[in-house]
Amino acid sequence: MEAACFFLSENLFTLGNSSDAFLLLRAQEVGVAVAHLPLLWMFFSLVKAVTGMPGGMLSDLKGRKGAIIAGWLVYAFAYLGFGAASQPWHIWALIGVYGLYFGLTEGGERALIADLVSPDRQASAFGLFHFCIGIAALPSSLLMGYLYQSFGAGPAFTVGAALAGLSAFLLFILLRPPSSGVQASV
Repeated sequence: MEAACFFLSENLFTLGNSSDAFLLLRAQEVGVAVAHLPLLWMFFSLVKAVTGMPGGMLSDLKGRKGAIIAGWLVYAFAYLGFGAASQPWHIWALIGVYGLYFGLTEGGERALIADLVSPDRQASAFGLFHFCIGIAALPSSLLMGYLYQSFGAGPAFTVGAALAGLSAFLLFILLRPPSSGVQASV
């Protein structure tokens, strides 16, 4: 049951987590030169790499749920910022914040699956996790594309931020990690 609550929250989050190509499109709109986009993405990758281990340690020390919720709220903040950005330096700062979101969540999400599912079902759970994310990714990008084209960057990124915030709230109220060390099955 706990695994299902996490998957529900994660899938809702994924509906607001569109293709990163929209971040690059937004960067160009705000004035980041096309020639600088690879440097921007390199900066993102650096922040993601540098924050991955501390994010995993936070998850180990303070709990998976809290680290994931913090990461999703950082994501929501970044997406709100991308929608409101008006200067290239805003994009550079926000791409760093976006990298922090990955550092806070990637390890914790996978560790939470391992915590919630019995060892004999973990491969199936990881497969289901990535299947669900993959399925939700297409409508996510279609939604973002529609909103971006129809209403502009601000509303499009705000919807992504709202879905991340709602997902964090749902995870907070629905997920109660196993207290006795007993793991659930998928």
